[in-house]
Parts: sequence; C-alpha cells; structure tokens
Amino acid sequence: MNPKIDLTRLKWTKNINHPDSTKWAHTYSEVHYSSLVPELNLHWKKGSEANIEKPKTGDIILLRQRTRVTHLVMILDEVIGNNLNPNDAYPLFRHVQVLWLAKEPWDNAPYQDDVFGFDVNLRHGKAVLLDHIEALTEEFKELGGLKAFQNRVVEKLGLKTAIN
Repeated sequence: MNPKIDLTRLKWTKNINHPDSTKWAHTYSEVHYSSLVPELNLHWKKGSEANIEKPKTGDIILLRQRTRVTHLVMILDEVIGNNLNPNDAYPLFRHVQVLWLAKEPWDNAPYQDDVFGFDVNLRHGKAVLLDHIEALTEEFKELGGLKAFQNRVVEKLGLKTAIN
C-alpha cells in the first residue's frame, strides 16, 4: 500500500460489517494482489443500487466497522458487480484498491470518533458523502471545511501526505 495518498479525493465514508458479527470484514487475508496492487470487492446490500453508483472512479472511501476506522479504499472503475447469489444479503460490489489498512488487531484500530473529531452516528452500510454529514460540516466549517477534515485523517491515520 502506498504510503503517499492523495486524500483530496477522500469524499465518502461507509460502514461495513462481516455477515458473522464476531468477525471483521475485509481482513488482510481477503485482500487480493492483482499486479502487486492490493484490491478487494467492496459489498453493498440488496436494494442499494442507487447508492452503489454514487462514488465515482478515483473517489476514496473511509471504511468503518465496529466503531473503528479500518480501511481507505479507492474506487477503480464504474462497473457494478453482482454475485447473483439470491441468498446473499450483500450481492452488489465495487472493485476497489486498498490504499491504507489498519494494523491488526483491529480492536486497536483508530476510533472513528477520534478520526472524525465528533460522535459518528452512521450505522447503515450506505456510502455517505462527507460534505453531507451535518456534524462534519459544522465541526470543520471554521477550520477550512472538507480540506481540514482530510488533513485530520492524514494526521490520525499517520499518513505521509498533506492536503494543501
């Protein structure tokens, strides 16, 4: 994973969960390395067709699970996959590149409230535009808006970049 990440494309956040609530989603063992690039299929629930189309190629999504920030991923293309299994609650997916992955064990990954700077109350699995989160807009309004939040993510995740 690239230690220098252009977070000007960080526009989304999404809550993810493993179908087995005792497990973490998209662990190190689930990341595939196509041409030495870490990738995975990021899943959405049935009925989320409108939401899965919203993030565009190159957009970055901050993934949260169990109140922890565990991934930064970038949408690789506009293709929406469907595993076509009628029994699967999460058949829809987008192909993403993993830009950052928290160190295991994920029980020690950064708290979402610490990364965001406020109490995050987004429990559904939809992708949410960061600038549509009222608490984020209010918290960072005087500090420079989304750019200030992106810089906070750089700091809290220990990334080697800054948003100018």
